[in-house]
This record gives sequence, C-alpha cells and structure tokens, in this order.
Amino acid sequence: KHIHVTHNFWIITIAVLIIGALLSALEGGNWLRGWLAYSLLLAIGIGSLVFAWRLTSPGRPAAAAAITAFIVRLVIGAALTVLLPVIGYANNAEHQAGYVFTDAFNRDNQAWELASSDQPLSAAFSGEYESDQYGGLLGLSALLYRILSPDAHRQMLLLVLNASAAAWGVLLLWHGIRGLFGERPAAFAAWAFALYPESVLLASSQMREALIIPAVALTIFGYARFREKQRGWWVGPVVAALMLFPIQPLAGFAAFGVLAGFWLFDPISLQGWSHRRGLLVGGIILAVGAVGLLVAGAILANLPSVQGAGPFGALLTWLRNNFTFQSYLAERASGMLQKLLDGTPEPLHWLVILVYGIAQPVLPAVVGDPGAAWVMRLIGLLRAAGWYTLAPFLVYALMGLLRMRAEPRRWQLLWLSLVGWVWIAISALNAGGDQWDNPRYRTILLAWLVLLAGWAWDWARQRKDAWLGRWLAVETTFVLLFTEWYLGRVYPGVPHLDIQVMILLTLALTILILGGGWLWDRYKQRKLQRT
Repeated sequence: KHIHVTHNFWIITIAVLIIGALLSALEGGNWLRGWLAYSLLLAIGIGSLVFAWRLTSPGRPAAAAAITAFIVRLVIGAALTVLLPVIGYANNAEHQAGYVFTDAFNRDNQAWELASSDQPLSAAFSGEYESDQYGGLLGLSALLYRILSPDAHRQMLLLVLNASAAAWGVLLLWHGIRGLFGERPAAFAAWAFALYPESVLLASSQMREALIIPAVALTIFGYARFREKQRGWWVGPVVAALMLFPIQPLAGFAAFGVLAGFWLFDPISLQGWSHRRGLLVGGIILAVGAVGLLVAGAILANLPSVQGAGPFGALLTWLRNNFTFQSYLAERASGMLQKLLDGTPEPLHWLVILVYGIAQPVLPAVVGDPGAAWVMRLIGLLRAAGWYTLAPFLVYALMGLLRMRAEPRRWQLLWLSLVGWVWIAISALNAGGDQWDNPRYRTILLAWLVLLAGWAWDWARQRKDAWLGRWLAVETTFVLLFTEWYLGRVYPGVPHLDIQVMILLTLALTILILGGGWLWDRYKQRKLQRT
C-alpha cells in the first residue's frame, strides 16, 4: 500500500509539473515564474481533489466523470484563451484578448489592475470596480495575481481553480445523490454535471458561476451526510456559504432556500411535523428565509438603479429593470422575436419572452445561422444541445410527479421540480430571453437539476415508462420544424412558412403525440382490466 501511494504521488507530481510548464509556455511572459505559479496552483487544486476523493471513495463512473470534468475544462479554457484572438471575431475586444464573455473580460482585467496597484485587496468590495458589484470573484482573482503572478497578467490561473472546483464538485455531488437516491441516479447526475456544456463554458472562462455551481453541489453533499448522521456534516454547508455569499449573495440565498425546502419535504422531516419540535424548526427555517429575502433586497437596494426602493421593493425593481432592458436587447437581436411581439398584445409580451427565454439558446436558430464565426457556432450548438438534452428530463419529472403516488420522496422531488422551473422562469424573465445571461443564470442550480434528471431517467428506465420518450418526441418535433423555418429564412428554395403557422403546427403535433399517448395508455389499461 505504501508503494502504491508513493507511486501515485510521483505520477501526480510529474503531471502537475508538465501541465504547469505547458500552460506557462502557452501564455508567454517569464516562463520560469509562470511555471512555478501554475504548478503551485495545480498542486493545490489537485490536492483538494485528492482530499475529496478520499472523502467520497468514488466508484469508477464518478472517478472517470471527475477526471473528465477537470481535463475538459482546463483544455477548453486554455484553447479558447490562445485561439480566440485568431478564430474569434476580429472586431471583438474580448475575443482578441482570449475571453468568451464580456463580464469575464472586464472583471479579470480590473482584477489585474487591482493586484498590480498599491491598494489593499479589500478595495474589491468598495464598489470602486464596476465589473463586479459584489467583489468576491474580483478579490479572489486579484489575490491570485498578487501572490502567484505579480510580474504578468496570467489569465489562465483562474481557469485552473475553476477546473479543480468542478472536479471535486462532481465527486461530492455523486456521493450526496448516491446516499439519497442510489447508484444509478448518482452516476447519471455526475456525468451530466461534468459534461453539461454551459457549465463547461463558464468554467473555461473567468466567470463567477464556475465556482457557484460546485458550491451548490457541496450543499447537497452536506445534506446527505446530515441524513447519514455523519460527524462534521455542517462543514459542507459552511464552506459552500463562504464560497457563495461573497461571490454572488443572491445565488447563496437561492441555493440554501432550495436546500431548506428539500429538508422540509424529506420523508423523515414530514413524519416529524406532528411534533412541536418539528414545527418550531420549520418556523425558524421560514423566518430565516424571510430575513434572507430582506438581506438580498438590502444588497440590491445599494445598486444605482434601485436605490431607495426598500428591501422588497428593491427585489421587484431589480427584476423589472433587468426584464425591461434585457427584453429590449433580445428583441433587437432576434427578428423572430420582433415578429412574435408585433403580433402579440402588449400585456402578453412577458409570456412570449418567457417561452423564448426557456428555449434559449434556441437550437434551430444556431443551426440556421451561417453568418457567425465557426467557433461561436460550435459553442452555440453545444450549449443549445446540452439544454435541449436536459430539459425533457425536467419536464418529464414534473409531469410524472404530478401523477405518481408510489414514489416515497414524491413531495421532496415535487418541491425540487417546482422550484427548479420557477428558477428557470425567473432566469428567462430577468434576462429578457437573452441567449447568454439567461442560460448561465439557470445553470447556477445545475446540481439540483441534474439530481432531478438522474432520478427521472432511473424511474423511467425501471418502469419502462413511455412518457419520457413522448416528451423527447415533442422536443424533436419542435427542433425539426423550427430548424426548417430558420433554414428557410437563409437559403433560397427552402419552404418558409409564417411563424404563426409554424407555432400552430408545432402545437398540433404536440397535442397529437401527448394526446395519442394518453389514449393509448387508457386503451391498454382497459384491455388489461378486461383480461
């Protein structure tokens, strides 16, 4: 055993030194100092992964998913940093600097500005740097630059941290879901968490969601250990809070709000509601949630656009301002959305934006957009394909839970499904259907969404439930029809129906698929009763 541990140690050490050397060579500058900086951060990151590995004792699927998550994010992040100035848009400042997201470009450059100045790092939280209204990721990035890279702006340092966090997030999520729902849903969720394209892209960029997403997985891990009555279960939620609230307070409140509801509707918790102690704890949870909303409103009330609105008013004003502005941007960017809004009464515009936002990134639109740079078309295709793969499982889970009675965790999962769709809807409305902000907002709760999808897949597989296939057929119909519509706009000779006709045709086929499936199930049930 000692020989085996020593052998693994040297393999990891050599891998760290080689990867550090490659990253330093790719980024330029003083190679030796870059090699030392990257190697040290890689050692810390892989060390945290080894710790999570020993804590969770993963099986082969989870171990493979964690390693894949680390490699994919680091490789794609490095490739985009180096290649975007060549294969991206020549007139785009972010692409020419190696960034996919404008937010990442602004925040990371201001982090380097802070790190190379004489100011204390606490200035990140002063509001002086407009690229990060909360200051957490700005301060963390500046800390990395000031300690590890004071001589040059090595923007891939944060990508190493993101890849490490994603890898141990996979292990912790797998361990938590396995303890609650079993091996198969845990394996499904681990791979979905590791490979979900939106999450990969966020972690391959200098975005705050890259650290928020694994932190949410950490809360699930802590909850599972709490249910297993493991000592030190509280460490997970505490560490998650320390990660979430400085970086994105609203995401922190959302994550712990979902966790509180998940606990309240746990079968064990429901059995204890007849006791005064359970009612007391439930009241405390609700009180803490109300205080959390007040604090979130107070945080937003400090923003220039909502000052003076009060805590609850700030929340509503912030949502309304974001919806109005982002809806305006989305309408200008999409000819289809403009046409839909023009043909819809103004009081229903929010509904059009909601449906359009839930469909983003619109897969047919990506397929029918030949004017974009090929790398951006590839990124858009993968992002859309990832969401269009996950969404049917979420729809199936909600529809299935409404009719299921035998599932012992039905209320717990129903809570998770409802709050997940509410979060998806809020993300769509808050971002006004935008194809960049809206998807990354909903990805914040990815750990909970893949948990629900993993359960739905396992349920359908065990019971050979045909409804999952029917929802997949509905989505396939939507994608094929609207892809033809988008192609008809671009390529002459391809039939191009009016958008209202296309929507009606899609709805008719959806009713045919779902209604026909329901009638078939009724026929089989009556036939079984007769025999």
